[in-house]
Amino acid sequence: MSSNQNQQAGQQWNNQQQRQRQQQGQDKNCGIDRQRQQDRQHLNRQQNQQNNQGLNAQQRQQQAGQQLNNQQQQQQDRLSYDAQQNQQNLSAQRQQQQGQQNNCAQQFKQAGQIGNAQQQQQQNQQQHPRLIH
Repeated sequence: MSSNQNQQAGQQWNNQQQRQRQQQGQDKNCGIDRQRQQDRQHLNRQQNQQNNQGLNAQQRQQQAGQQLNNQQQQQQDRLSYDAQQNQQNLSAQRQQQQGQQNNCAQQFKQAGQIGNAQQQQQQNQQQHPRLIH
């Protein structure tokens, strides 16, 4: 082989090596781009998942808050009902006590009248003793 041929062969080999390196670089870049795209997709999926979890948690908190409000409303209704019942019971007891007090006063009055009548009778007997036959 002449030196000219050797030079051409060397040049061809260099060109071939250069093409291989370029191809490998393109493949490498393509792989990097593909990896970046996959990373972006993965990140998007993670963000969507986190957003959904956040929304779900927010909905659960709202539902829990609504349940708490409902429970508090039921308790208030119950307390209000109990207070109303207690008020009615107290009113009924007061009326009953007043009735009993009126009865007591009337009985005392009657007892006083009976006592007065008996006293009057005794006085009459003392003033007008009966004749003993």
